[in-house]
Amino acid sequence: MTEENRKQLLFEAGASDENIDALLEYIKNVFQPVTEMPLIEDISPGWQAMWERICDICSKTPGLEMFESAAGVIPIVYPCSTDDFEAILSGIVYKGTDVPNLKNMGASFVSGKTLRFIILSDKPYSGVTAEEMGLDDANWAKKSMVIRKYHECAHYYTKQFFGSSRNNLHDELIADFCGIYAAFGEYKAAYFLKFFQKRLDLYTKGLSPSATNVVSKLAKSAAKGIEKWTKTPEFALMSHIERIDCLIEKEILSIIM
Repeated sequence: MTEENRKQLLFEAGASDENIDALLEYIKNVFQPVTEMPLIEDISPGWQAMWERICDICSKTPGLEMFESAAGVIPIVYPCSTDDFEAILSGIVYKGTDVPNLKNMGASFVSGKTLRFIILSDKPYSGVTAEEMGLDDANWAKKSMVIRKYHECAHYYTKQFFGSSRNNLHDELIADFCGIYAAFGEYKAAYFLKFFQKRLDLYTKGLSPSATNVVSKLAKSAAKGIEKWTKTPEFALMSHIERIDCLIEKEILSIIM
C-alpha cells in the first residue's frame, strides 16, 4: 500500500491535516522478524530463584503453569488474590517503584534477556463485567483467564520473533484475537470492541482527541475485517501460529480492506 493510499483511507476515517502525520506513524507496521533469537524450549535457570521470590512476597502460594505457548514454554503465575497480584507487580516487576494504573492492570508479561514469565489476575478481563458480556460471573471469570493467557502469550510471541510488543491497536488486535478465539472458539468483533474501548486511553496515549476518534473507527473496521476473515476457508486451514503471522504481516489498513 502506498503512502497516498494510507492517507486517503485515514482521511476517509476522519483524519485531518493536523493529525495525519501522527496517525501515519501510529499505524506503521513495526514488526520485523528477529532471526537471531532462537525458540526458547527450556525454562531459564534463573526461574527457580524468581519463583521463590514470588512465593515469598505473596500471602499464599500462587498457582503455576508451564504453558506451551506459540513461542515456547513460559511460566504463568496465578496469584491467589488481587492483593498478591498487585504485590508481585509492585515488589518484583516494578521493583518497588510506583506502578502506573495498578488497579486497572489484570496481567503482566515480564520480558528480560534471560527470564520471561506471565502473571495473571482473576479480575474481569479489561474491566468488562459479566453482565456486559451476557454471561454469569463464574463463566466470565474462566473465560477472562483464558483470554488473558492467550493475549499475553501473543505479546510474548511478537516480542520474541518480531521484536515488538506495544500499546498499539495493531498489537491489541493480534493479542485479543488470540484470547477471544481461545476462550470462545470463535472471534466476535463486538467482544474486541468492548475490551478495546475500555483501554482506549492506554492505547492512544499521546494522540489528540481527534486522532483518537480515528483510531476508534479503525478499530471497529479492523475488528469486523478480522471476524469476516475467520469465516473463510483459508482461515480454517491455518494453524494458530499461521493465523498470528498473517495478522502480523498485514498493516492495520489492510486488515480493514
